[in-house]
Amino acid sequence: MPDKFYSLAGDGKACKMGFQPESAIANSVWMDESVVPGCMFNQASWLKADCTRPGRIKQDTDVLMMFIGSNPDDKENLNATVEIWLENDKLTLTHTCFVFVPAGVAYGDVKVTGLTAPVFFYSIHMNSSEYKETPAQATEPAGKYANHFVEKYAPVDGRIPEAPPGFVDFLLWIDGKKLAGAPYMEAVWFKTDNDTGPAGHVHDFDEVIGFIGSDAEHPEDLGATVQFVLNDRIIEVNKSALFYVPRGICHSPIIVPELKRPIYHFSGGNGGDYVRK
Repeated sequence: MPDKFYSLAGDGKACKMGFQPESAIANSVWMDESVVPGCMFNQASWLKADCTRPGRIKQDTDVLMMFIGSNPDDKENLNATVEIWLENDKLTLTHTCFVFVPAGVAYGDVKVTGLTAPVFFYSIHMNSSEYKETPAQATEPAGKYANHFVEKYAPVDGRIPEAPPGFVDFLLWIDGKKLAGAPYMEAVWFKTDNDTGPAGHVHDFDEVIGFIGSDAEHPEDLGATVQFVLNDRIIEVNKSALFYVPRGICHSPIIVPELKRPIYHFSGGNGGDYVRK
């Protein structure tokens, strides 16, 4: 059980993940084994200019990537085109979305073009505490991974969580029902302050919870104050932050006593379905 459950912007040593030019990507907050022992690897960053990530790689863990536009009033528009190959399938992304890459799948040759506003880019490795990659070549037939992306917040069961009016704007939802084999994750905008939150609960999967500022020019600044209850401890942050919640650890509520501008909030874990107790 870790003594520390979270990473703040500025903690650890982030990597550029091979994007060229390096100046096109700006780190917001990073979390790996060196920052929080036992955690899942995470990196939240910004794509700020047209760029490429040449070559194909693979990992021995499921990878989930998230691309979100930076305008909360035009939430589905990436304001860029992102091309990424999964095996022999090229995904062309122009809307806010998740991309699910199963363990062992060759992926990469990323191209970001036509960028007119920064794109929030997040990557999580579901069962690894550090970033590891191996060069890979596509071997699977075309069509096998052509549908491995999800747009919009549309759970299969139609469940939409309750929230105070104006507080949340729903962005994305993915789980094993939405896309076979995929982990659970959801993303929203927080658009106002709030003095209520979900009751304390636990999961039977490890979870990551993010609070990320939406100013790409100041990626460490949250632009809000968030209070999060974790293991009977109230943790207050005003920097972009990632929390690691091991399975069985009680957490919530989430309180936002101050908000200067909308922020990204997301949660997900290495379970295929969202179940809380």
